[in-house]
Amino acid sequence: MNIRPVITVVGCPNAGKSTLINRLSGTRSTVVHETPGVTRDRKVVPVEWNGSLLDLVDTGGFQTADDAPFAAEIRRQVLAAVEHADLVLFVVDARSGPLPGDHAIAEVLRRVQVPVILVANKVDDPGRAGADADLYELGIGEPFPISALHGTATGDLLDLIVGQVAHPQQTEAPDEEVEGPLPVVIVGRPNAGKSSLFNAVSGESRTIVSDLPGTTRDAIDTTVENRHGRFLFVDTAGMRKAAKVSGVEYYSYLRSLQSLDRAHVAVIVADATVGIGELDITVAAEAAKRGCATVIAVNKWDVQQPSLEDARGLTGRKLRQRPPVLPVSALTGQGVAELQDVLVHLGTLYAARVPTPVLNRTLASIVAARPAPAKGNKRLKAYYIVQFGTAPPRFSIEVNDHTLVTRDWGFYVENRLRAEYGLDGVPLIIDFKSR
Repeated sequence: MNIRPVITVVGCPNAGKSTLINRLSGTRSTVVHETPGVTRDRKVVPVEWNGSLLDLVDTGGFQTADDAPFAAEIRRQVLAAVEHADLVLFVVDARSGPLPGDHAIAEVLRRVQVPVILVANKVDDPGRAGADADLYELGIGEPFPISALHGTATGDLLDLIVGQVAHPQQTEAPDEEVEGPLPVVIVGRPNAGKSSLFNAVSGESRTIVSDLPGTTRDAIDTTVENRHGRFLFVDTAGMRKAAKVSGVEYYSYLRSLQSLDRAHVAVIVADATVGIGELDITVAAEAAKRGCATVIAVNKWDVQQPSLEDARGLTGRKLRQRPPVLPVSALTGQGVAELQDVLVHLGTLYAARVPTPVLNRTLASIVAARPAPAKGNKRLKAYYIVQFGTAPPRFSIEVNDHTLVTRDWGFYVENRLRAEYGLDGVPLIIDFKSR
């Protein structure tokens, strides 16, 4: 059970909510850009302040006009976040004064049974901190003046938050160590159905789903515990070639790459209606390069059913990890349970360790099955193998001269180890070291 207080941050577009969360958390966890409406989905960011742990929830900008992009969906996400909050930070741009959207938010907050702190942001001049009398019109109470951009009074704001919501049991140590959830990132081309699949596996509509490519702009985390296991699912923005992204999309692309660095398993979502293309292969290769186990989920299987045999043949030729390929439908739920079982299996293999005697028997059969490379009169000899790390599996092979190891022979050893221990989809790191 999560004992950390949940602090939901709400406000109109461009009020500075994401900037404030980055300032309070001391990170760059959320995408910040001068374009209004960058944040669309709920994103949870952990914060530690003087020994107290908090979860800050970033939300999309609340808009009253239904013709604004995703306005209705964002309002639903904001209201859902408020319902689950222990405290709400209502961020208002003090320079512009209360907007019609601020009055709409205030009307909602006055009806909920949740404490609210009215945060007057962008007060860069402490001398005019008390000059925003019009903010009292919102009926939320006294505004707390800060500057998220410059950090002015943000420490005092954290003191106020902790004073209202800190739980005494936070400092208690658990009776036993609980294994952390398996970090799983969901990546793929724009409009492949990543957010739909994310909502399907998490069992909750945490991200906005739309037919428009590029709807998701940040990496969204959700912890899920079910009969399959414990997961930390991360939804990401659609990935295109780096040369083709700019502006907000560029920062979303960077967030997607960073999500790969903290995941153990990556689900590459392909679109069944267009098939597995070069971009899907590129995304899968990037995930493998960053140390993720990989599985390819061919989504929209309810719409079209391409040949799985052809898809598996293509990925087997193009991708060294030989990831499993599964048909899924985020809309109907077909294949979602099977996908979660595969995720658990890959997570187990990712952290598994092979006994050294077993490894050395395998190495002997590998060497006997194919002559080692030679240079002149000198031939490569492999003496000993040991696994020295996990997550991902790391092996060291002692040889007479590592300069004799060719690329082809290195791939041959990797493929044999993968086949011998059923490690399809799992990255293997092999070091050849001279005796």
